[in-house]
Parts: sequence; C-alpha cells; structure tokens
Amino acid sequence: MSAPQQSEWQQPQGHTKGINIYNTLTRTKAPLITKDPNSLTWYVCGPTVYDASHLGHARTYLSFDIIRRILKDYFRYDVTWIMNITDIDDKIIIRSREQGISFTDLARKWEAAFMEDMKSLNIQPPDSLTRVSEYVPEIVQFVEGIIKNGYAYESNGSVYFDTEAFSKTHQYAKLMPEAVGDAKLLEEGEGALAAGVASGVGVSDKRNKNDFALWKKSKEGEPKWASPWGEGRPGWHIECSAMASHILGSSIDVHSGGQDLRFPHHDNELAQSEAYHNCNQWVNYFVHSGHLHIDERKMSKSLKNFITIRESLSKYSSRQMRMMFLQHRYEAVMDYSEDSMEAAHNVERQFQEFFHAVKALNREKSMTANQYWGAAEKDLHAALVQTRRDVHTKLQDNFDTPSVILALSALVSKTNVYLSTHADPAAAAQVSTVLVHSVAQYITDMFRVFGLIETHEVGFGSVTEGGGEEALAPIIGAFSAFRDEVRTAAKAKDHGKVLSACDSVRDNVLPLLGIRLEDRPSGVAVFKLESKEDLMREMEAKKAAEEKKLAQRLEQQRKEQEELEKGRMPADQLFRAMTDKYSEFDERGMPTKDEKGEPVSKSALGKLAKVYEKQTKMHKKYQDWQQKQGASSSSNHT
Repeated sequence: MSAPQQSEWQQPQGHTKGINIYNTLTRTKAPLITKDPNSLTWYVCGPTVYDASHLGHARTYLSFDIIRRILKDYFRYDVTWIMNITDIDDKIIIRSREQGISFTDLARKWEAAFMEDMKSLNIQPPDSLTRVSEYVPEIVQFVEGIIKNGYAYESNGSVYFDTEAFSKTHQYAKLMPEAVGDAKLLEEGEGALAAGVASGVGVSDKRNKNDFALWKKSKEGEPKWASPWGEGRPGWHIECSAMASHILGSSIDVHSGGQDLRFPHHDNELAQSEAYHNCNQWVNYFVHSGHLHIDERKMSKSLKNFITIRESLSKYSSRQMRMMFLQHRYEAVMDYSEDSMEAAHNVERQFQEFFHAVKALNREKSMTANQYWGAAEKDLHAALVQTRRDVHTKLQDNFDTPSVILALSALVSKTNVYLSTHADPAAAAQVSTVLVHSVAQYITDMFRVFGLIETHEVGFGSVTEGGGEEALAPIIGAFSAFRDEVRTAAKAKDHGKVLSACDSVRDNVLPLLGIRLEDRPSGVAVFKLESKEDLMREMEAKKAAEEKKLAQRLEQQRKEQEELEKGRMPADQLFRAMTDKYSEFDERGMPTKDEKGEPVSKSALGKLAKVYEKQTKMHKKYQDWQQKQGASSSSNHT
C-alpha cells in the first residue's frame, strides 16, 4: 500500500506582492496571493493557559510577530490578526483541581501572565482575542452545522467527527497524512480526561478510532454548558474552527502555530471547517514555526532544561532575544544556548557601536560641513542601494531574516571602513555626514520593522527619551556629586583622587543612568546612550570576572605560599627530624644509618641526595622571600 499523499492545493486567485511563503499544506514555497491587494487575514493558535509561558511559546509568538510586522510595516498589508486563548481544556481542569481553585481563576491568572510575557518581548497584541469560554454558543452552532452536513454524530451525550464519512468527499489529514492512526497523537488530541484509544476505555462511543470529539459530555466536577446533546463542553479542535470562522468567515489567508500542532489539531481544524462550510480549502496557507531546542536537546522538564520566558529575560534583554530569533529561519529548528545568545549579543553590539559612531559624528560635524561625494562616497552609496535590493529580495523569500541581518551587518562593516579611512582630522572634514546618516536611517527603519526599535530617532533610542525633569534629574544629580568630589580633591591638591573620581563616575555612576563613557587617545571622551539594564548586566559580568580573577590570584598565592613553606626547614635538618627512619647522620645532615642501625644503601643515598638538593633550593627561595618581606617591612616603617 502506498504512503498517504498530501492533497492537491489550489492556488488562490488574486493579488501578490512577490512574496513566496513556505506552505505546510504543500511542504513547498508558494506565491502568497490574497483576494484583496492590500489586505490579509491571519489566525494564530494561542496558548492553553494553565502554567507559565516558556521559550517554546516565545519561539512561536515572537517568530510570527516578526512576520506580522514585515507584512504590515514593510509590505504594507492591512493585516487582521486573530489569536485564541484556550481557557477550557483538560489540562486546565486537572491543574485547577490540584490547586483547589476554579478552572476560570486558573485560566485568567495564567492568561494575564502570558500577556505580560508577550508585552515584555515587545510582541504586538492581536486585533481580536478569542477565548473559548466566550464563544461556546457559536461552537455549539458550529457543531450542529457539521452534524447537519452529515460529518458528525452524537454518542452518549458527546459528539464526534466522522472521519470515514468525511474522507468519502474530502481528504482527511492534509498536513500530516502519515500520522493518521497514530494512537499516541490521537490520545493527546482528545485530552487527558478523555477515554483513551490505547486504554480501551470508552472506545464504543466512537464509530472509528480516528474520530475525534467535537463536544464532550461533562463528567462530575467538570465545567459544563447546555447543548442539544446535554450538558458538556467543547472539544479542543472545534474551538479554533468556530471562532476563526465567526470572525473571518469561510476562507482564511494564513493560519499558523507550532510544528507540534500539525496533527491532530490543525488537520482536525481543517476537516471540521471544510465539513461545516462545504468547501475544499478553508485555509490557503498554513505556516508553522520550527521546534526550539535547548543546547541542542529538546526542551523538557525531565531533562531539567525547561526555561520560562521570564527566566530568559532575567539574563538577556528583549531586544537580544528578538535579535537571536531574527538570526534563525522561523520554520527551522532553533537552538537556544549561551553561545547562540552571545552571538546575538555580539551582533547587537556591532549595530549599537555603529549607531553610537553616527551620533557622535552628527554631534561633532554639522550638515553645513563639506558633503562632497568622491569615489568613496559613491561606492558607499552603491552599497546602500544594493543592500536595499538584497533585503527586499530576501524578505520576499519566505521572510529570510537571517540573510537580511547578514546583509545589514555587511553594510555596517563597509560604512565603518569608510569612516576609518577618514579618521585623522584632515580626512574627517571630508566625511559625508548626510550619506552616513542615510545608512544609519535605513538600518534603523528596518530594525523598526522587525520590532527591535520603537523610537523615531536613529539607533536604539536614548536614556533621556521622553525628556523633562524626571529624565534629567538623575544625570544632573550625578554631575553635581561628581563636581563636589572633584572640587574637594582639587582643594586638597590630591590629583590621584581627582583621577579616581573620574574613573568612578565613568565605571560606577553613569552606567546606572544608561550612559557609557569611553576615553579616546585624543583625550576627548565620547558618550553613548544605551539601555540601563544592559549596562548593569555588563557591570555585573565585569564584577563577576574580576572576582573570579581575584579568587584565582589568591589561590595561586596560596599555592605559592604552600610551596614556600615547604622550604622553611634547612636541608641539613630535613632528615634529622625523621627519627623514625634514620638514626645517624653526617656533618651535612645526610642519613648514614637507618632506624635499626643498618647502613643506608647506596641506591637509597642516591635518592636521598636528590631530595636534599631539592630542599636546599627550596630553602634558598624561602630565605630570599623572607629577605624581601623584611625589606618591604623596613621600607614601610621608614
């Protein structure tokens, strides 16, 4: 028997902006075509809210937030973005029982936490948020429609989708036909409180093992709503079909979710919706985010590598997280590790330093200065134009952000080379600030599209954004305190303390205000406005490195002191102290007879001579050290 094949996909009729998107329905790239030339509908499967959001959630929602922004802010689509919240589910019911609270209270608690995590990651909220608990009447009506069309049946108060009846006129499991009949996946799809196929309990409620619940008869203690089939609650898959159809109708441009939702959840969604709408293609494009691994291993609580979003944000900034995601294709496996985050931080630092250089250039040289274009300026401008073209092509190619980041990085490197060739004062006067600003503005605009930048100024924003006394007061306060310290030291003619105050304000005060101050060989320092949190992380990392270095130095000193102490005893006394081994010695202190009065053998004397020689050298080092200590002590007393 041949393996199941994916269904034949019908390319939509309409309008395109040259974008090719990876369509999981065909497992190939296809032109993104929409009915309206400038509008696009997108439904994304939201979370089941029963626990803290983890990096797997970030993988899905941050990746799709980047794509949404590209479609909206770069390709200028009017995107209607719908996301559901699963607040009725077996996992929620079980967890609420364990904690002794209502399932509603549990769901609201973790929904609020999820939304806060999304906000912390700078993920834009959906245009419409659909909670299952708020759409139960629409779900009941949707199930009635499927029954009416002959693709579902009632059994003992529950309603099941009839996969055999559906397969006679449609194809079931378009996304993963090879997974049909997988008992483990089927059980996971039905929920922990449902009768399992593998266990053999309640199988008679279904006509076929591949059938799945649209409406579940509520057991004692479970939430329940009235329906034509008795009190019950919605099945898992039906919620998305009903709520998406309620808002977007019988056709959706794009539907998305994590890879693990393809079967049975998304395949069952497609079947339900096509059964209800009597159509063959409810969704035109299915998009799935790739799996997330932690240090090249699947994230799992059993492997003790389960990381929540908040835990990650305690170590890295939201911008660094987004940069790391931009460096990975959304549909591929992404590995989260210290190395991958460090790589993202280094890329962020490259752009940050570039923006600082441009801002410093703008402060030092006005637009009224020379702006003449020579060969170097023409070459840099050509690179800017080519980068714009390359970026556009890469974004059209399934939103290839890794290649875009590389292209922008290359543009920064080329601009840095241009600036470095104009470093001396005479050449600096020939720098085209307008051209350099254009490069920085373009990169800023692209970063704003990606959600890396929210401000309207060039670069990542400044500490005094918003202005006013509230923003300036801490800086003025720090300057006032620094001035007082310098004046006091100057009056006392303590030049060392003046320099110490200068270093302290640079290293310990300004970073807490979001200001990096860097000394330059010219003697003129340059300031850079950065994230206070990032600078504090750097301070903590520097402090930890210094503490580690100090600990290593102290340990080395301890070992050296230990070695010196071994040389405290003179060589001529070394063996005399070993009365349990030797009884007579020569004038140098070398043993001549053992403890029994027997002469020491020649071979033993040879070995003892080497020990004696080594102790002589060690004692000499000890004496030299003592002399240095004595000299140092005398100097201090003098």
